[in-house]
Amino acid sequence: MKRYDIRVRYSFEGTYTVAAEDRDEAKRMVNDDCGLVLGGDIHTTRDDDEVLDWDFCIHPDTRILSLQERGGKGSLPSEAVDFSGRIKELRGDIIDAIRQLLHAHCVKEIRLPEEDYDPVWVIWFGKNREPYECRVTGLRVTADSLTVLAEEKESGDEVQCHSPFELGAKNIDWLYEMYEAVWHQLRETNNVESQIEEP
Repeated sequence: MKRYDIRVRYSFEGTYTVAAEDRDEAKRMVNDDCGLVLGGDIHTTRDDDEVLDWDFCIHPDTRILSLQERGGKGSLPSEAVDFSGRIKELRGDIIDAIRQLLHAHCVKEIRLPEEDYDPVWVIWFGKNREPYECRVTGLRVTADSLTVLAEEKESGDEVQCHSPFELGAKNIDWLYEMYEAVWHQLRETNNVESQIEEP
């Protein structure tokens, strides 16, 4: 009988409901005082009036990371590691996070300011399959799609990406930069609104 070392990742995802003074305290409470260990249950060291509830699926998501036959010196893993599912899931998580940010502000589209000191740059391939460097100028979301709006660096023409396999929506790093840009833009909007509302 052959022996195999199989690396596996089990992941649980759920929601804690906590009572806290602010967002930072809420994050700190969950990070420091809530958790899960193998052979145990979801638990917390906080009082019941602080951690009010939690909702987690009892079955984890199982991912086989690699499979290696034992005894083969310098041999490659028996199977190539398939990252495609995890990449697709992460891409979907980032797009969902962008969608939630816009939804929280009751908008479906956001424009990023031209004077942004740290713009998001992506590569877009035109119909002739030539690469063009573009600055992301905005994002538009629907229930099941993300459209990236960008301006071509040389010509100034606007291009739009409707597919995860065009422009920056395929690249996870660029997507994350878009998420951060949207977050900062909405935070600045909140700051301006709060200053206006002050007497």
